[in-house]
Amino acid sequence: MKSFRVTTLGTVLLASALPVVGAVLVIVDHPRAPRVQAPELLQSQMHLDVRTLSGKITHKAGQYIFHEAQHGTVYFLDNQFAAKKFSGRSVLVTGMVDAKRHLMQVRKIEAT
Repeated sequence: MKSFRVTTLGTVLLASALPVVGAVLVIVDHPRAPRVQAPELLQSQMHLDVRTLSGKITHKAGQYIFHEAQHGTVYFLDNQFAAKKFSGRSVLVTGMVDAKRHLMQVRKIEAT
């Protein structure tokens, strides 16, 4: 029976090949996870609805609020600085409406 003798060069080659083989097996066995469609923050905002509403901006209890004309709904405005310019005036407000919290995230305010 012949004895098998591993040389130093053979040991080095075998040891250096193991990480490569292991990496290939990991890639083959574990494909990439599916990509998430939208970040959690965006998903929570998907129930918001972008609208342009007509009404009037008034100042009450230290805050500017928007009284929508058609249904009489009152919305708190997230951009108080923009609302201040139109206090007491009839306006068109474009923004994202959160009906649950009666909040409007203002994109644009313009006089009518």
